[in-house]
Amino acid sequence: PTRPADATPSPVQRATKRDAPIDVPQPAKRPSLGPVKPAAEPAMSPELGECIARDSRLLKQLGWRDFVKRKRPRSDIATLENVDHPARDLLKFYKTRGAPVKFKTPPWGRPRVLHALKRGPHQSCKEHIDFLHEEFADMVAKGQWVVLPAAEVLDLPGLRVSPPGVVPQEGRRPRTIVDYSFSDVNEETLPLAAMEAMQYFGHALDRLLREILLADPRHGPVYMMKVDLSDGFYRICLNID
Repeated sequence: PTRPADATPSPVQRATKRDAPIDVPQPAKRPSLGPVKPAAEPAMSPELGECIARDSRLLKQLGWRDFVKRKRPRSDIATLENVDHPARDLLKFYKTRGAPVKFKTPPWGRPRVLHALKRGPHQSCKEHIDFLHEEFADMVAKGQWVVLPAAEVLDLPGLRVSPPGVVPQEGRRPRTIVDYSFSDVNEETLPLAAMEAMQYFGHALDRLLREILLADPRHGPVYMMKVDLSDGFYRICLNID
């Protein structure tokens, strides 16, 4: 006999309907953006780029020692012939030979130099790129710095690398610093500076107060003037050796 049209479906029919695939909507495909490109490096100022290209050519032409002699300006230390001071001989040495820098550890190998270069500068430098370009070009013009590609100085004997940074100053232009402690350059440097120089400098306030106290009042009041020397740290040259 035939089954009525409204009869209950057989178990086989029920299974077939229950197991039928469900049409689930798929999310739309996102458009391809292509390979991710790294952020573009800030363009170097033309003035600084010209300084680097010029000094790179000069280094290849002269070699390191003659290059330094050519780039090093006349000393900022004045003539000392008529100076009567305990530090006269030391200052004369700095004027003619430069401040010595010696290390108590062996020279860095290329892997350590490359590791320090890969680490790069402090994050603050990336926030003051335009300032640094201007600062570097200015200090190169003064004969206080030399900016060269790392690839051209990797094989210089005694090369050590320290990361630079920038310190913002309220109401003033930022200040460039170099962190000589990060790569242990400070720790590895021999303390050759004359200790008596700092002892003498440390009592400067006492000497000033004494001079004020003993000043002859017949000459009127005592006036004091504070002078902040620009780039004082960079006005003493380093010894080439």
